[in-house]
Amino acid sequence: MNEAMMGLAIILAAGLIFGAIAEKFKIPAISGYILAGLFVGPITNIVPIEMLKNYSIVGDLALGFIAFQVGNELWFGKLKKSGSRIVIITIVQALLTTGLVILALIPFVDLPVALVLGAIAAATAPAPIMMIVKNNRTKGDLTDTVIPVVGLDDAVGVVMFGILLSIAVNIAGSGESLSIIHMLEEPLYEIMISVVVGFGIGIISGIVIRNVRHTKKGIENCLTITCGAVLASTGAALFLGGSPILTPMMAGVVLTNMIDKERYFLEEEVIRDFIPPLMIAFFTIAGAKLQPEVLVVAGKVGLIYVVFRTIGKIVGAYVGSVMSKSPSVIRKYLGITLLPQSGVAIGLAVSAYNAFYLINPEYAFVVSNITLASVLVFALTGPVLVKYAFYKAGEVTVEDCPIKNKSRKKVFA
Repeated sequence: MNEAMMGLAIILAAGLIFGAIAEKFKIPAISGYILAGLFVGPITNIVPIEMLKNYSIVGDLALGFIAFQVGNELWFGKLKKSGSRIVIITIVQALLTTGLVILALIPFVDLPVALVLGAIAAATAPAPIMMIVKNNRTKGDLTDTVIPVVGLDDAVGVVMFGILLSIAVNIAGSGESLSIIHMLEEPLYEIMISVVVGFGIGIISGIVIRNVRHTKKGIENCLTITCGAVLASTGAALFLGGSPILTPMMAGVVLTNMIDKERYFLEEEVIRDFIPPLMIAFFTIAGAKLQPEVLVVAGKVGLIYVVFRTIGKIVGAYVGSVMSKSPSVIRKYLGITLLPQSGVAIGLAVSAYNAFYLINPEYAFVVSNITLASVLVFALTGPVLVKYAFYKAGEVTVEDCPIKNKSRKKVFA
């Protein structure tokens, strides 16, 4: 336990130092955190991979807060005019990304592997996107679109993955039924549990937080209620088989639509002040878990996966934006902001690994290696590209690195 605590202290210190260095070079701090993890992890082995298992709760809690923040941004007053646009863009970019990756991989891998990797390719990591949004206080059409798209993308991805994994396992020789009910049973259960549990916790938290006042004691109470909601929703999701991202996100959606502006800003303020050390630890640990050698193992197939996932996200977001008649700034830059991939993709890859292992271990290892290689590439490049997209869109209002941009818009219309 003492070694684990010392390791966490090293992780925080390294993340803080590398984050500051990254900002000096006009790179988002999150990229510095990930590089810090690579340095203390696989490069120097200061924090060995075995020790990282002790920090799983840090990842669960950080993802819970991130998902909760995504839900907090989904205020129905802002979504009235863009609801259908969000749905169209999310579905089109997910389907197109999956389809392109599958078609590109079929000549190089067996069909079951291509199907599963195509489903995983649709997953977008909310963590780097929300970190950039919060650190740079981005405001505008692109911000208002990418946050709900990322939130809905989790639900769409779970359903698509469940269907394609069932088909892939059947083709690989399991002999299981391919009925629609069988394919949808697990993903729909996960979504149902997430919605019900998240809704219930959001209602309870919303009722309590409506009585909080903007005083010192009120700020403390607001922080306690928010932490309780995140812990309860994330823990319940993990225990009941729901999504640890969708559940706290649902709680955040319900809560934010139950409170007025004053309490919304109070809640946003206490979360912003509370979670920086948690985010530094989360992204540094994520970097420490990355293994550069998977790039060599993944080889040509990994490169094809990364390239066609990138094309799918950018083209899919553009096509969806055109179909939904979205502003030009969304057509140009939304796809770039959807490139990050990390925790969700790894979770899906683990599920695929477990499903394939007894049928065809080679399939299991290919899916795992390709996914890990993709996560490594997009973990290092994604934050930089996301920041670039927001900067080009003119939506950065506060700098985490010295690029000047003074555009500002109100959170509420």
